[in-house]
Amino acid sequence: MRRIIRRREIVEDELRYAGEPAVDGSVGVVGAAEWLAASAAGAASAPEAVLLTATDEVEALAGHLDGLRWIVIEFAKIGEGRGYSQARLLRQRYCYRHELRARGALKRDQMILLARCGFDAFELDPAEDLSAALAALGTFTVAYQDGNEALVSLRRRA
Repeated sequence: MRRIIRRREIVEDELRYAGEPAVDGSVGVVGAAEWLAASAAGAASAPEAVLLTATDEVEALAGHLDGLRWIVIEFAKIGEGRGYSQARLLRQRYCYRHELRARGALKRDQMILLARCGFDAFELDPAEDLSAALAALGTFTVAYQDGNEALVSLRRRA
């Protein structure tokens, strides 16, 4: 079973992506377009988890966020930065309060920046050591700019 970092803990992942076998208690993740179609059709069993790619518009989900327990933002390649903006929009503009996960070509050096944008779960590159990545999350304890998480205290001018 895949392991991820969630709220400063290494845990087993309950989400299953397209092409992965279903396991008892697992939750299927669908793409944004598929999720919006199911939601618009009034499906009683609309999926609770959605996968956003860099080209998906966060605004399309704005009126439907109450039904989502998980939003996974895919970082398909190193250097892709649109997921940071998507996370900030979801947390600040649309007040999304459930799990926001970063997934894909991510390294432990990015964890603090991801957390500052509002991510609270991390599915890193499989080559990354999760224990080392978790330790990297504690590298900085004070920030000068306001952020969207409780992992780093904001430094206040006395």
